[in-house]
Amino acid sequence: LTLRLSCLNQLERTCILMIDEIYVARRLEYFGGQMIGLTSGGELASTILCFMIKSLCHKYKDMVAIYPMNKLTALQLYECYNEVITMLQKLNVNVVGISVDNAAVNRKFYVHHLCKGNLKSHIIDQRFNQPIFLLFDSVHNVKNIYNNFLTRKTFDLPEYKSIYINISQCTASFKHIEELYYLE
Repeated sequence: LTLRLSCLNQLERTCILMIDEIYVARRLEYFGGQMIGLTSGGELASTILCFMIKSLCHKYKDMVAIYPMNKLTALQLYECYNEVITMLQKLNVNVVGISVDNAAVNRKFYVHHLCKGNLKSHIIDQRFNQPIFLLFDSVHNVKNIYNNFLTRKTFDLPEYKSIYINISQCTASFKHIEELYYLE
């Protein structure tokens, strides 16, 4: 990572840190003299927690850390995040945003560990004294809504009133989307 970063100037080292948990097969393998598939606690991993950086001003992107996990918690995510952000700061990478999907663990990580109990749009990076924006990956959110819609077939939407809009309670049905598809 250090070698790959060495060709980037400081502006190109301004990055978004993307965090995602990926499900993997629960198995143990011997590879290159090491046992692969165990968590740091010696359990079989069911997921891997991945940290990737993407430059804002350059095409550069790189996987910076992978942690085998079993039943990820917000505290474990926070501990891994601290390791990664410390490493990136030592490599002079300026993280200006963190992107996660809308999983419950990620929301708890943001609210309880980064924002100290109250979700905010950003936190302050003590090293650079600048904001790190807390983002939710919209593509993951749309995928989750779609998958839930496929499973449940209907959503009951609550009544919503504001000074700009007034929506009465209604039901959204996946059948309507299927009908639109066949009409097209």
